[in-house]
Amino acid sequence: RFVAGDLKDLDFVQAQVAAAHDALGGLHVLVNNAANDDRHAIADVTPEYWDERMAVNLRHLFFAAQTAVPFMEAAGGGVILNFGSISWHLALDQLSLYQTAKAAIEGMTRAMARELGERNIRVCAIVPGNVQTPRQEKWYTPEGEREILDAQCLKARVQPADVAALALFLASDDARMCTGHEYFVDAGWR
Repeated sequence: RFVAGDLKDLDFVQAQVAAAHDALGGLHVLVNNAANDDRHAIADVTPEYWDERMAVNLRHLFFAAQTAVPFMEAAGGGVILNFGSISWHLALDQLSLYQTAKAAIEGMTRAMARELGERNIRVCAIVPGNVQTPRQEKWYTPEGEREILDAQCLKARVQPADVAALALFLASDDARMCTGHEYFVDAGWR
């Protein structure tokens, strides 16, 4: 089921988490994977743009998780997966607000894992490398593609299915002792 909406609207976000719970008859896993990595120069950032970028890239993750926690508690536990980004680990150019939000997601993940662990709710962060999607490809020339491969230990592009496989593992009982950490799927970017 797909529902289009504005993640800056927290009433919408919280209503959709509750609706998912109702439609599925429970809520055991929340995957927080929505963001926008628009490029910008530091000199061009206004307070309004800052607030909008934090709302798009960080704020909704917290409030979606906050809404999901009581449902997970009632179910005896659950998993919250927050998506970060390799970009801030690499200090990429023209992404200062996106990278600020993504760094905060890793801190938020650890804080939530500590607080929610006693309720049998695991919280992990997935940190993708440069995933080959149509949106990402618009920024890369053949030379840029070569730079990505040269920077990775594995010489193949990370695909959406690679990231999904990690999410499925972390959401499963096989990962029952994984919480409070970041898990990279980046082909060994160095």
